[in-house]
Amino acid sequence: MIKDKFPLIATTIIATSMLSACGGSGSKTETTGTGVTDPIKSYKPIECKAMLSASQLALLTPGSGCGYLSVPEKHALYGQPASEKNIEIAVIKLASTSSEKKADPLVYLQGGPGGNASASIGQVVTSNTLIKNRDIYLVDQRGTGYSKPALFCTEYSGEAGTPEQLQACKARLEKAGVDLNAYNSVQNAHDFIQLRKALSIPEWNLYGISYGTRLATTIMRENNSEGIRSVILDGMFPIEVNGISDTPWANYESLNQIVKNCDNTDSCPADDLKAVIEDIIARMHNEGMVAESRVFIQNLLELIKEPAIINYLLAVNEDIGKYRSALASLMADQDDEQDGGGERAGDEESDEEELFYGAMGLSTVCAEEYPFLNTTALSDDNSQGWSASTQVAVNGMYHMGFDKSSCQAWNVAPANDVETQAVASTLPVLILNGQNDTQTPAAWGSLVAKNMLNAQNITNPQGEHGQLMAGFSCFDTIADEFLAEPNKTVDASCVSEIPAVSYEGGGGEEKSASFTFKNGDTSSDTVYMNGVIGSDTLDVMQTLLNSYPQIKTIVMQNVPGSMDDDTNLLASMEIRKRGIATHIPADGMVASGGTDMFLAGVKRTAEAGAKLGVHSWSDGSGKVALDYPRDHQTHVKYLDYYKAVGIDTSFYWYTLEAAPADGIHWMTAEEIAQYGVLTE
Repeated sequence: MIKDKFPLIATTIIATSMLSACGGSGSKTETTGTGVTDPIKSYKPIECKAMLSASQLALLTPGSGCGYLSVPEKHALYGQPASEKNIEIAVIKLASTSSEKKADPLVYLQGGPGGNASASIGQVVTSNTLIKNRDIYLVDQRGTGYSKPALFCTEYSGEAGTPEQLQACKARLEKAGVDLNAYNSVQNAHDFIQLRKALSIPEWNLYGISYGTRLATTIMRENNSEGIRSVILDGMFPIEVNGISDTPWANYESLNQIVKNCDNTDSCPADDLKAVIEDIIARMHNEGMVAESRVFIQNLLELIKEPAIINYLLAVNEDIGKYRSALASLMADQDDEQDGGGERAGDEESDEEELFYGAMGLSTVCAEEYPFLNTTALSDDNSQGWSASTQVAVNGMYHMGFDKSSCQAWNVAPANDVETQAVASTLPVLILNGQNDTQTPAAWGSLVAKNMLNAQNITNPQGEHGQLMAGFSCFDTIADEFLAEPNKTVDASCVSEIPAVSYEGGGGEEKSASFTFKNGDTSSDTVYMNGVIGSDTLDVMQTLLNSYPQIKTIVMQNVPGSMDDDTNLLASMEIRKRGIATHIPADGMVASGGTDMFLAGVKRTAEAGAKLGVHSWSDGSGKVALDYPRDHQTHVKYLDYYKAVGIDTSFYWYTLEAAPADGIHWMTAEEIAQYGVLTE
């Protein structure tokens, strides 16, 4: 599947009503207190079997351990004393088995807010990225996982409840003695500050993913960077960005990236793709489907890296009612391809491990984001260039139950307005971004880096939300190098070798060309060709013809074009050099680069009804073939090719005028005869 496994600030975006502030907060930017009670004896080791599930226990490395940290439900902050009531924070130490283990461990700050770090044990251990040379502390943040109490709303299922369900959940938790005003980032941060002292760790390294990056910067601020050796911020959620009212900004950024990914694709005209998106949204609005258009946009964001996005758009453009079913069908097909239709790895995890602790998430967001709507370091709304109907849709999209009605129902006290202010630091910081991150855009990493004087900010062209433990060896290596010497500039040269995302192969018919024998008869002198000519076609063709030298004819049944012109011309010359004939059957269709290949045949035949298509080309920069003078170098390779296969070069100039690069002209019988396309 496309989704990552990290609990995020925005696992799924849903449509809600427009937001406005409910109540305000007076300025309270005075310095906070230490907020930490005496840590001595506040940590109690326990047997891991008394905390973890059997499947989690099986994942633990030798030397691992578990325990509970006792902390005040409210630390002493803003001149207020600590509460007398204590809560317990679950701590899991995953021991590194390296013989060269470093003394400074790493603490893992989970996303959310509302995700539990203990659910990531398997990912941390099996990836061997962070645990390679250091012990890892996975801490279930207050209100989540194995920490006590765990704030989970049983009143509803899924990600968001109705206001009535939220009020019932809140009433139940408060009746049980929970002070929901104590579950937020600053209280959370002081738990980690106390934990380091309780464990007598001189200094450690922080790793935060998504909301965990916001928590990491809060820890840096609250503890004046004491005891922190280095910080890795992966999928940056800045304090100075509003987690509710800046969601549309992130969505526009993702839509812009989809257009860029199309522009990176030879067969995908970016302007046309954007126009199709806008037209679908406008048609949905004309049918009163505004809420549905937001689901459509969210589906596009889920497919941001996938060539299948082209098929999805084609299906919805044909029938806007398929905005939901078309995605489900594509995902089912993709799952079948990935796992043969069987149960996916990880499906056996217990329900307890998969829980999202929405009550903790609501308490944090409704205190820190909701009272400060539109207070942001972002300079504009990022909607430039998108149609009015698209803006109506996007501007009404917010993260999972974190919206106006939910926060009104939850009704917690506003946070100190320090929670809107950027954190400055001289600590060594590594900021990792994904260019295709639909949750925390790469631009947000750059925003934070402005105030981190010793920060290195690196973006993965292929990345989505979270770069470490996502299978990118380049970024794993960068993290290793950074942790080894945080104050030294890392070697990020491997990033330049990661290609930008494109949607090559996105059309249903555009599968890389295949060659088959009729009825599997490999002694035949005829093979049948279907599919788009790709970067591998030359190698495939050479292997085929070397293995079966008796082949004399290639029947081109459905060859709609090429994804690589240079490879196409080389593969076509291979046909000419080996003296092979080309043929198009009555129901055959050959176009664009496929037509060029057809012309390579020493004998060229076509049955009545066969379709042969031509058009111009574009260079991806906005220029088309006829924008270049006739004596320009860009035309030479095509002219040389036509001369080599015995076609008059006037045919080339004809194709450039016959249809634009994003169109097609089907040759008439007269044109086929005029340019000598067929040999008989």
